[in-house]
Amino acid sequence: MSKTRDPHPIEVLLQQALDAVRRGHHREGLQRAEQALALLPAADEAGRALATRLITLNLWRLGQPERAVHTGQRALALYRQLGDAAGEAETLVSLCMAYVALGLYRDALDAAVRALAAARESGDRRIESWALNRIGVAYEALADAELAARYLHEALTLARSHGGEEEQFAALCNLASNALVAATGHRDGGRLAAAGAAISAARNHATEALALARRSGNVHREVLALSNLAEALVEDGDNGGAAALITEYGELAERQGFRPLELAARLDHASLRQREGDHAGAVAQLDALLRELPAEANTEIRRKVEQALYVSNKTLARPAQALAHHEVHARLEREHLVQRADAQARVLLERLEFEKAKRELALARDDAQAQRARAIELEIEQHRLRARAEAMARAAHEDPLTGLHNRRLIEDMLPAVLRAALSAATPLALVMLDVDHFKRVNDGHGHAVGDRVLASLAQLLRQHTRSSDLLARVGGEEFLLVLPGATIEQAADKCAQLRAAVERHRWGEGVPPDLVLTISLGVSALAPQDDSGLLMARADAALYGAKRDGRNRVVVG
Repeated sequence: MSKTRDPHPIEVLLQQALDAVRRGHHREGLQRAEQALALLPAADEAGRALATRLITLNLWRLGQPERAVHTGQRALALYRQLGDAAGEAETLVSLCMAYVALGLYRDALDAAVRALAAARESGDRRIESWALNRIGVAYEALADAELAARYLHEALTLARSHGGEEEQFAALCNLASNALVAATGHRDGGRLAAAGAAISAARNHATEALALARRSGNVHREVLALSNLAEALVEDGDNGGAAALITEYGELAERQGFRPLELAARLDHASLRQREGDHAGAVAQLDALLRELPAEANTEIRRKVEQALYVSNKTLARPAQALAHHEVHARLEREHLVQRADAQARVLLERLEFEKAKRELALARDDAQAQRARAIELEIEQHRLRARAEAMARAAHEDPLTGLHNRRLIEDMLPAVLRAALSAATPLALVMLDVDHFKRVNDGHGHAVGDRVLASLAQLLRQHTRSSDLLARVGGEEFLLVLPGATIEQAADKCAQLRAAVERHRWGEGVPPDLVLTISLGVSALAPQDDSGLLMARADAALYGAKRDGRNRVVVG
C-alpha cells in the first residue's frame, strides 16, 4: 500500500492563509502568508506570487493601503513573468481597492479595467465578476453613481451564475451602498418617489447580503451586512429596527475582537440618538467613546466623533464645547488630507522606483546596455522630480474647505481645455455661479455654519455634474463650472436644474432647518475667437446681469 505524502509546511501555511481569508480573519491570513513567503525559495515564483498576492489582499483589508500597493506591484511582476492572467487579475482587484483607500480614484479605475481584461483573458468568470465589481466601486468613488450601479448589477448577475457566495455578497453590499448614495441625490433633488425606491432597493440588497453572510459562517461578513442593513433602515425611517441591528452587530464585533467595527456600532448608536433629537444622550455616548480613542490617532471614526460632538453641543447651546470639538475636527481633517497627500506621493514615487529597478535588472543582464541604463536612470530621476512637483501642485490646486479645484488650477487647465474643444469643433459652456446674499449666512449664523453650507453646496454640485465636467471654487461663495460638449441650450438647462436643486435643498445637521439659499448663474458658450479671459468675462457679465435682475436666476451671455 502506497503511503500518502504529507503536505509540505509551506503548502500548509499557504492553505491556512487562504482559509483565513475565506473566514474573514485577515490578521491570521497576513501572518500565514508572510511566514510562507519567508520560507519559499526564490526559484518558486508561483508560490511567491500567491503569497505576495495574499499579503496584498490582507493588508488592504486591514487598512494598510500604502503597504498593499507596495506588495501588490511585486505580485503583479511575478504573475506577468509567469504569464498567469488569472493571478494578475486577482492582484489588480486588490490594488484597485487600495488605490480607492488612498484617494487615487483614477488609478483605481485603471487597475479595475486592467483586471477585467486579464480576467477575460484567463476565462475565469468568478474573477471577472470581481473586476466588474471593482469598476463599479471606482466609479462610485468618482461620484458617478449611475455608471457604478450598472457595473455592480453586471457583477452580481455574473456572480450568481459563475461565482460563489463571496462574490455575490460583495456585489450586494456595494449595490446597497450605491443605492443609498442615489437616494440622497434623489431626495436632495426633490425626487421623493425615486428616493424611496432607491432606499427600498438598498434594504433588499442588504437583507440578501445578510442572509448570504449567515449561511457562509463568515462572521466578519455578517457584521458588515448587519451594519449595511442598519444604515438602510435608518434612511427608511425605521429607527427601532436600525437600533436592534446596531446592537447586534456591535455585540458580535466585540465578541470577535473586531475593534474598529465595535467602535463604529457605538458611533452609530449615538448618531441614531442625534437623529431622534436626544442630543444630551448622544453627547454622553460620544464622550465615552472619545475617551477610548487614542488622543494622537487621526482615524476616520475619531473625526466623525468630533464632528458629531460639535453638532450635538451646538444644538444644546453649549458654544464653548461645540467650538472646541469643531476646532479639533478641523485640525484632524487637515492632518488627514496632508497624510493622504503624502501617501499618494510616496505611492507615485515608489511606482517610479519599481520601474527603475526593473529596468536596471534587465540592463544588468547585458553589459552592452550600460549607456542605455544611464539614460534611463536620468529619465527616472526626472520622473521622480516631476511626480514630487505634481504632488505639491495637487495640494496647491485644491480648495481645502470643499475639496473642489481652486481658481489657480482652472487658470492653468482652462486654456488647454478650450484649445481642445476648438480643435475638435465641439461645443463647450462655462458657468459662473454665486450664492445670493451669502454674507447674511455668515453674519446671522456664524462662519462655521457658512463653511458647512459651502461644503454641502460643493457636494450638491458634484451630484448634479458629470465626472468629465470641471468644477471649482474660485472665490468665497463663487463657483465656476466648465461643461465640455454642452451647447448653450444644454448648459442653460443644466443651470436651471442646479438653481432649482439649491433652492429646494435642506442643508442638514448643524445648519438651521429653515435656512433657504438661492444661487445666480451666468452662462457663456465658447466662440471661435475666444480665449479663457473672454469666455470668463462673458460669464461674469451674465452673472452680474442675473444679480442685477433680482437674483435666483440663470442669464445667458
